[in-house]
Amino acid sequence: MLRKSQPAEAALGLSWPTLAHGLRDRSQRHPDRPALSFLTEESFLGSSRNGSAASLKVHPTATLTYGQLDARVTELAARLSVVAEPGDRAVLLFPPGLEFLIGFCAAQYAGMVPVPTSFPKPGRAMPRLDSAARDCQARVLLADSATLEGIDSNRVSESVNALIPVATDHLSHTVRVSGEGTERNWEFDSRLVGGDQLALLQYTSGSTSEPKGVMVSHQNLISNLESIRQAFCIESVPDDSDDYSRGVFWLPPFHDMGLIGGILEAIYVGGHTTLMGPRTFLQRPVRWLEAIAACHASISGAPNFAYQLCVDRIDPQCLDHLDLSGWELAFCGAEPISAETLQRFASRFARSGFRVSSFCPCYGLAESTLLAAGGVGSAEPRVISLDRDELARGRVATADPNGASPESLPPIDLVACGEPGWQTDVCVVDPESHQLCGHDQIGEIWLHGTSVTSGYWQRDQINADQFGARIANASHEKGYCRTGDLGFFRDGQLFVTGRRKDVIILRGRNHYPQDIEASIRAVGQNLVVQCVAVSIPGVQADVLAVVVEVSRHLDEEALPELVRKFRRQIIEDHEVDARRVLLVRPATIPLTTSGKVQRQACLRMLLEESITARHDWKQSQLGDTSGAVDLPPLPKRVAPDSVDQATSQIQTWLIAWLRSRDTVDSVQVSPETGFDEYGLDSLAAVELSGELEDWLGLELTPVLAWNYPTPAKLAQYLAEEMAGVAHSVDSDESMVEVDEDEDFEALLAEIESSED
Repeated sequence: MLRKSQPAEAALGLSWPTLAHGLRDRSQRHPDRPALSFLTEESFLGSSRNGSAASLKVHPTATLTYGQLDARVTELAARLSVVAEPGDRAVLLFPPGLEFLIGFCAAQYAGMVPVPTSFPKPGRAMPRLDSAARDCQARVLLADSATLEGIDSNRVSESVNALIPVATDHLSHTVRVSGEGTERNWEFDSRLVGGDQLALLQYTSGSTSEPKGVMVSHQNLISNLESIRQAFCIESVPDDSDDYSRGVFWLPPFHDMGLIGGILEAIYVGGHTTLMGPRTFLQRPVRWLEAIAACHASISGAPNFAYQLCVDRIDPQCLDHLDLSGWELAFCGAEPISAETLQRFASRFARSGFRVSSFCPCYGLAESTLLAAGGVGSAEPRVISLDRDELARGRVATADPNGASPESLPPIDLVACGEPGWQTDVCVVDPESHQLCGHDQIGEIWLHGTSVTSGYWQRDQINADQFGARIANASHEKGYCRTGDLGFFRDGQLFVTGRRKDVIILRGRNHYPQDIEASIRAVGQNLVVQCVAVSIPGVQADVLAVVVEVSRHLDEEALPELVRKFRRQIIEDHEVDARRVLLVRPATIPLTTSGKVQRQACLRMLLEESITARHDWKQSQLGDTSGAVDLPPLPKRVAPDSVDQATSQIQTWLIAWLRSRDTVDSVQVSPETGFDEYGLDSLAAVELSGELEDWLGLELTPVLAWNYPTPAKLAQYLAEEMAGVAHSVDSDESMVEVDEDEDFEALLAEIESSED
């Protein structure tokens, strides 16, 4: 339950030393209250897209009450106590569902340290699991039985193969350790779960280095949950009341926002969370909003890209049956927040009852458990328009409302991320002098407080440097966490302007420029002198641009093909397409005195259009992508003698869809050109299959774009499928193996605020 007009009450659960104590307490006080439900794609089969809001229903496949959850957790904790010791690390590997929380809480009950990891497709290599298990010297692998059976021992490391497997859904799968007694007399021992002990290890993605495990203590966790409660103005309710808070979330539980903000916060406040898998949302974003409406959820949230996806993908005809008036708090964080995205979302869904005042922009990172700054309840987002030229120079200046000079860059709108969280000291500090910055002065964001963690697992030197920073000339000896993010304060509100490091964030996924540059060098080899990868502003979101110094001896006629090779390699290696590629002469890219590329200086040159290029290739992705494709009417079935006509209609739609995404110039579109030439990545393939399902009434999978790799081939297959004469791709034909689930889980796992 939200009370936006009232201040949050005193700390709710700080009488509990840990969340484990809180769960046991709630299981005794209101055992029959629902704690967690899960929605699959089948849960939405009963929802009526053309019906009224009152008729909209979704059907959870499973629900656990607080009493049931505690019973399952206690049973599993008893088994864990047989095979492991308090303090041992337990790696968690689960598909979307309820079993993750059972495993997570059971590890805490047993005094162990849960280590969430991303869920891969069965039978595949698991680099994140390998590195996490090796780094934390884990003892146990907690998973459901199907996942354990799907692990290929030849595709994982010795560290993973050495783990003791424990299935949460079939405890008979547990490997018993002889001579260590039985779990029958096991009881929860509060002495094993203390505030200073670790509540979890939250691993960063580690794209440019080995992943690092953020050490979140029970005190950090309980403090941050209280901070979130106060920022969201969630009030407690009597045990016998049904007016408890309700939330809907689709972010995966190995992501800190999905785990802490979506699941653990609900337990802390005694609420009810309904979960759905990331793919369920990505394939049809309307399902997220349908679930919020049908479950009468007052709280939900996601990164910025999810709100943008709703604007781009949800048909306006769906709005009439959505009632979002009960959605009181829509938080947004984990990546840069676009003022335009929030405005367009609020405008699009106003007719469904959504209010712009429901937004709650936030700032957080795993090193601060989760939330570091946010609003006190929801309110219309505060947006300021700044002079982009001044901001690029590190200065804050309001844009001239009467218009800037023709040579000036367009202004940039920034969204306030709210006030510092409960018991959190947020400072803006000059990263070189360590002096506090003044009002409207950009500096590095430093954090201190009970939610701020002690650092990374077994990284003493990094911890001393990053988590023990001191403010110059301060009257106290507080140690601060250096976030690497840049920002400033205005009127008590934190504005985040960028990052000291050069992480490129596209569609909520972190891309590291060194990795992209390595792909370019691998293709160009001795033809590439130097290269830089940066993100540049598009109309609605940042896009990737690369600047490549090429050999003087390279003929001009060879440059277009070299661009295509670079793009293909980037797509293959990183699932993202470059929207601008500049091939330049040697010595064009600015370097430091030690020979390192100056990416920010190069970015400035790009924005100023001051780079002289031998070949400058642009995709129209830099244009407006706001328009949705008008889907022409088509029968749900096609007669065998009308296949050619239907093929032509579908092919026309596919080309229009590609153009609407601005992935190609209209003069370049050809029905025979492969989708990979258009930069169709895994997320786009899911979007395409979802829209085709809505239009054609067929049951499709995202791999179609790879099995039928051109608009002409895909259109013919779909028309034949509708006519009932389609033939599947023969088993001996060349088919691309597409790792859908791992792509989407990786997409979401990369949405992190702090990375090395």
